[in-house]
Amino acid sequence: MKLIVYSASASFEAFLRRHLEAEIEFRHELQAPDSGADECYLLHISSMELEVYEWLLKHVSGKRIPTGVCADLPNIREMLECVRLGARAYCNSHMASLHYRQMLQLLERGQSWFPLQMLEQAFDLAQQALKQAPAQKPLDMLTDREKEIALAVADGKSNRQIADLYEISEPTVKTHLSNIFKKLELKDRVGLVLYLKQA
Repeated sequence: MKLIVYSASASFEAFLRRHLEAEIEFRHELQAPDSGADECYLLHISSMELEVYEWLLKHVSGKRIPTGVCADLPNIREMLECVRLGARAYCNSHMASLHYRQMLQLLERGQSWFPLQMLEQAFDLAQQALKQAPAQKPLDMLTDREKEIALAVADGKSNRQIADLYEISEPTVKTHLSNIFKKLELKDRVGLVLYLKQA
């Protein structure tokens, strides 16, 4: 597989020439990938920042193009944005040649490579987000009237009794119940009663 490196940094290119034995083609301007070509891409984001994001969005997002991003000062937010846009690898531009070889082998196989420390940071961020997400109360997604009707059903009231209680028609009660079942992903009144008991 041919390695194409997009970079505007002479020092990064010199580093790769010294540390990688692979056949490398350096390009200083981003261009569309050759369709059907057996190529692997490395983008030096530190020398082409905004262009790299645009290129990933346009050519890599949603496709299976083996692409890695190299950063002089890697950070978790940049890594997550590159991954969101389709990059399969993200690394320190000046990491050891052993790691580069491993990353390129995985990219060639259609797999991913990320520094362990940055993966740990990503998992920490995900866990924090889950902890901070407000737990939704079972009936929060219902309107006030739907809540009243759901609780009346839980009390064992019939559609006729609910209609009389809230001075609405039975067809309106049925419509509300249909909406409640849909929102709570339930099949019937029994499911609603069980759902409310468990909540």
